[in-house]
Amino acid sequence: MKTRALIAALIVIILLLLMIVVLSSALLLSTGNPPEGEASGVHGVAYPVMSMLEGILAGAADLIDAIAGQIARLSGRL
Repeated sequence: MKTRALIAALIVIILLLLMIVVLSSALLLSTGNPPEGEASGVHGVAYPVMSMLEGILAGAADLIDAIAGQIARLSGRL
């Protein structure tokens, strides 16, 4: 039961992040005049979001690797 709640919470967090990206993209497209050196529109949002998602995925991969190592270590003792 706890794993279902955890999975549901993760899905809600991911959906909220996607909604934030869509709203910020719409705001950037509506302004039209970004500061110097910054890209306008969705293109300006894509790079920060992609780098954030890459960091999240790398952290999740490290966590899964650590959990798999713990399971392997514990199953070897039993």
